[in-house]
Amino acid sequence: MLAVGRKSTHLQMYKSFVRRMFCTKSPIFRVALYAGSFDPPTLGHLDIIERACTLCDKLYVGIGINPAKKPIFSTDHRISLLQKAVSHLEHEIVPCVIQGLVADFIKEHKIHFLVRGLRSHADLDSEIIMAIMNRKLSGTETVMLMAREGKVHISSTMVRSLGIHKKRLEKFVPPIIEDEV
Repeated sequence: MLAVGRKSTHLQMYKSFVRRMFCTKSPIFRVALYAGSFDPPTLGHLDIIERACTLCDKLYVGIGINPAKKPIFSTDHRISLLQKAVSHLEHEIVPCVIQGLVADFIKEHKIHFLVRGLRSHADLDSEIIMAIMNRKLSGTETVMLMAREGKVHISSTMVRSLGIHKKRLEKFVPPIIEDEV
């Protein structure tokens, strides 16, 4: 019986969060974080960034430093690529580096919610676990945006592979950064 009450309370809190953040013209200045490796930024990333901008007033696009991953591009170069890729958007977008845990960055920068992109059900399992962990550590909800149909197949791994083989990337990365990737 206790579990049902707890579930009900979580559902009520979630509904309240959704109403407060997205369904009212509130005076809340909404701040979101979209974190990833962005190695390199792709059209899929840009699509999520553009759509996330409709949900918040300020969007941090954070390059997470993951010691388990060996990026092709330096952190500074990825920041530069992100700045160029979003330069056409009239929104407060802050490319940045996340040293340490995302949950700590959330608290430090007073982030209201996280944004994540989902390409397929294969992404869902790991994203759910990350969302739960971030909520436990920071109390912050995660909003998951489905990739658009024309972007589902795009991944940074695929773009790096094509780039290594000197293939054109205009269908996969923002045109403004294609020559740098």
